[in-house]
Amino acid sequence: MNKTIFITALLLAVYAASSQALHCYVCSTDTHSGCSNPEQNGISSTLCPDTATYCSTYTVNLYDDFPNVVRQCKSGDYSYGCTFSYATSTCVCDYNECNYVDNSPITASAATAKAPILLTLFTAACAIFLSFF
Repeated sequence: MNKTIFITALLLAVYAASSQALHCYVCSTDTHSGCSNPEQNGISSTLCPDTATYCSTYTVNLYDDFPNVVRQCKSGDYSYGCTFSYATSTCVCDYNECNYVDNSPITASAATAKAPILLTLFTAACAIFLSFF
C-alpha cells in the first residue's frame, strides 16, 4: 500500500509541475519572417520564465502586406483578450502556445474549460496504472 501512495504522490507532483510551466511563441517578424504564423512555419514554443503569467501577440499593420508581429512571454496584470487601435492589436492569453494566432480573442476561459477534462483523464490513467500493483 505504501508503494501505491508513493507512486500516486509522485505522479501528481509531476503533473502539477508540468501544468504550471507556461510555453509561449517568442519571435518577431523583424528577425524571423515566419513569426506571422509560427505553427505553420516551424517555430517552436519557448518555456517562459517562472515569472511569466501570460503570452502576448502585438501586431502593427501599417502596410497590409507586411505586418510586424511580436510574440512573447509577459508578466504582470493584464486584461485577457484583444485590444485594437488604428493599426495595432495586442492579444493576451494565459495557457500554453495560445499566442499562435493574430487578433484572436483567446481568453483564460479556453484553458479553464480544458482543465477538468485533462484532470479527469489523468486521474483515470493513474487509477488504471495503480490497479496493477
